[in-house]
Amino acid sequence: MKVDSIAMNTKIRSAYIHFPFCVKKCPYCDFVSFAGCLDKKGAYIKALCREIELTGNEQEIAESLYPLQGCGNREASRTNPGLATIYMGGGTPSLFTPEELQDVLQALRNHFGIQESAEITLEVNPGTVNQAAFLGYRAIGINRISIGVQSFSQPILTSLGRIHTSGQAVNAIHMAQAAGFTNISCDLMTGLAGQSLADVEDSLAILLENRVPHVSFYALIIEEGTPFFEKYESHEELLPPPELERSMYHLMLSRLKEEGYIHYEISNCGKPGFESRHNMIYWRAEPYYGFGCGAFGYRQGKRTGNTTDLSAYIQAMTGPLAELSGIVTESEEIDEKESRKEFMLLGFRIMAGVSAEKFRKRYNVKMQEIFGSNLQTLLSKDLIVHEKDHYFLSEKGIDYANEVFREFVDN
Repeated sequence: MKVDSIAMNTKIRSAYIHFPFCVKKCPYCDFVSFAGCLDKKGAYIKALCREIELTGNEQEIAESLYPLQGCGNREASRTNPGLATIYMGGGTPSLFTPEELQDVLQALRNHFGIQESAEITLEVNPGTVNQAAFLGYRAIGINRISIGVQSFSQPILTSLGRIHTSGQAVNAIHMAQAAGFTNISCDLMTGLAGQSLADVEDSLAILLENRVPHVSFYALIIEEGTPFFEKYESHEELLPPPELERSMYHLMLSRLKEEGYIHYEISNCGKPGFESRHNMIYWRAEPYYGFGCGAFGYRQGKRTGNTTDLSAYIQAMTGPLAELSGIVTESEEIDEKESRKEFMLLGFRIMAGVSAEKFRKRYNVKMQEIFGSNLQTLLSKDLIVHEKDHYFLSEKGIDYANEVFREFVDN
């Protein structure tokens, strides 16, 4: 089986760290997170740092066996500048103090290095932060804040089970700005029960008034196993019809473009220079580290997932015989065929689309030789556009993106 040579031979520049702690689990959320358990925060930080240490040691061995591109000897590897993006997500990472997060960043710095220009993002719940916390986060080197607003309508926030109020969301933006953060992203949701076009427009207007430079907007997905699944699976009439949700999406997209935001990914717009560098790693199907309970990583041609059992993760990483094999519960070899499909599938999420030349350089074969019939099918349906070297979603394709993705999933 031929593995993805890029994943095997490229220096890993990104790390995702998962913090599966919440004050209260949102009824629509299927991420790995646990309400309460805050008494385990200290032990979790120690476990994270241990996983980072063990992974760093393992990576050193791997690099000695497989010299990296641009790092053909050990001295070159030592002088390598380190991680370019770090993303702390959850759950609710903002339940942790700056001092606790500093321990994690220091572990990353010790074992992988962190570039001076690195993008370091922290997800924040508006109901869990204050001015001192933002100042502390800034002081330890975090330079990008992602705020889970979802909506500024109080009735909608209540129906979503969010712990914050509309006022707290606005205050979180102001406090982050006062602490010196200029790179701020806010999430908004569409397709929510009781939501109208006016609600969406009002929420977006608040972000624009407060000069938030990056906006992510996601449609509600009813995930099996969540309270919302039980509530809405057999009562779809309680949610906005698909055509109204699409109107919400296009309303936001139109307003953001009018204000000078770049629509660079299906669900993300940013002012020039404020695109999420970390998320682009995922969409370009490049390797990254994943640390923490329930975290996934992709390196050495393999995608691995850590245990979703919080106690088991902590015990395995803080015990005297800690080994990475003790926390990995999922492992999948990504061969070159699968990697090619992911290159296409994820690449079409980006508005710039996929590059035939980059595909050829990565896989040493022409894109049309592998996916020519798939691309032709999508072109015939007006779901994608071909210009020069790139294939990308058409205006119609944006609304039927899942059909585009399926063309490569089922290939």
